[in-house]
Amino acid sequence: MTTPAAATSESSHAASTTGAATARTGYAFSRFGALWTLFALTLRQHVRGKRWMIMGVLFLLPAGLAILIRSTTNEIYTVVPEFLLAWMFIPQVLLPLVALVYASGIIQDEQEEQTITYLLMRPTPKWAIYLVKLAATLVTTSVLVALFTAITYAAIFVGIDYSADNAAKTIDLAAATDRCLTTIGIHVLAVVAYSSLFGFLSIITRRTLVIGILYIALIEGITANMPFGIRLGTVIYYTRLIAYRAMDFVIQHRMGRVENLSAEAWQFDLKKDPHLLEHPDTATCLKTLLIASAAFAVLAAWQCARREFHVKTPEKE
Repeated sequence: MTTPAAATSESSHAASTTGAATARTGYAFSRFGALWTLFALTLRQHVRGKRWMIMGVLFLLPAGLAILIRSTTNEIYTVVPEFLLAWMFIPQVLLPLVALVYASGIIQDEQEEQTITYLLMRPTPKWAIYLVKLAATLVTTSVLVALFTAITYAAIFVGIDYSADNAAKTIDLAAATDRCLTTIGIHVLAVVAYSSLFGFLSIITRRTLVIGILYIALIEGITANMPFGIRLGTVIYYTRLIAYRAMDFVIQHRMGRVENLSAEAWQFDLKKDPHLLEHPDTATCLKTLLIASAAFAVLAAWQCARREFHVKTPEKE
């Protein structure tokens, strides 16, 4: 038979257990709410800042060039401006640049503006702060890239003469839409990889912009265009392989000559290896970029958790 004292003890234990579980649940929701607020604030910071306007103007350059080309000549294959603008200019210059500009400020912006003090005062792990701000950065850069890539394709293909006389030089709107969506997907994959890389650099050095620009110019700009194994360490090499296998950049000239724009520009030796069997396949390229992005994100979060940030406090002032 249970005594009144024992029953009271069991009730107290059950109440304390329930209270502890409720407290843990409330703490978990509170932490999630804090991280979600940080995510939303970072998005707002990216959208309202000058970076968005500057990057928007830069990303309008390909569309402006496409309109200029169309206004000066009708005797050009539409695949030519598509390749030069969407697959040379944007991936070579704009994608790494937008990733560098946004990812370099994931933590450094908070330090410069002294707002990191308020982030560190909360019981939120530093690694979680970094990952949430990185996620907001990836969303921002991905939306920016997708939007302006679509604008570039619209400037190239919308309003084109699809008559039978011009069929050999043009791509119909349905096919152009498919190519646009494919390009957007590959560009987003590239900007995610670049953002993860530059975000990691921003944690280990304060000279992220200088190092990033040198990396873009020397590694992604020069090394990736050389037919050597060192280009395996570049992002653009893998995105080019994916694009080459997913899209066609071949021109059939009237005299029967066939010109492969991508193979020539990207240094793919089709005479020696016509099916690119010596290069990674599409699945390997995707895995490489995704794994590298995740690895840089984890390394940066780990380094951020170990790092001591020097901030101003009211006592020091």
